[in-house]
Amino acid sequence: MDDKQKTFNYLKHGFTQDDVLVRIIPLQKKSIAHDIMVYGINDKDKTVDINEMYRWGVGYREGMELDYPELLTGDYFSCDPYLGHGSDLDDLCSVDFSYNGEWSDEEKQDFEDKWYNGDPDDDDGRSGMGWLMDWQDQWEVEQEEITINGPVRLDIVDKTEYNKVFIEDYKPQQEEDNG
Repeated sequence: MDDKQKTFNYLKHGFTQDDVLVRIIPLQKKSIAHDIMVYGINDKDKTVDINEMYRWGVGYREGMELDYPELLTGDYFSCDPYLGHGSDLDDLCSVDFSYNGEWSDEEKQDFEDKWYNGDPDDDDGRSGMGWLMDWQDQWEVEQEEITINGPVRLDIVDKTEYNKVFIEDYKPQQEEDNG
């Protein structure tokens, strides 16, 4: 498909790829996870990977991926948790911790207790990501992503206006092979 045709297709729907995001919604329960990798600020050899599995939620990809339909097909999607209107993760059903480096059983237990229950010295009682990002000063996030396993539904949504949907249940058109 040439650039003029792509531009026409976008405009007939009332948007350009710069105006939109692709919202990815899993169609099955327990198909969306929040993955966080952290390392110790004072001991960089200590790391922990945290995987939170949720029953429901959404992820987002950039609108420019509409030009590359192969990026929007398949059974696995990795999404930036800071892109879009929020991942709306709902109904946490499991948390797994994977420790790397020299950790004692007591250190692992302390980390998990604070993850689940917050720091007893925190009057606001923050736990999970709230504890990690807003309270403690021993850990730094190295990488964070939302992962979604298919099947999924794709919606084309406005980048700035929450819940404005241009195309619901978008089906990417595969590029024709002219070889």
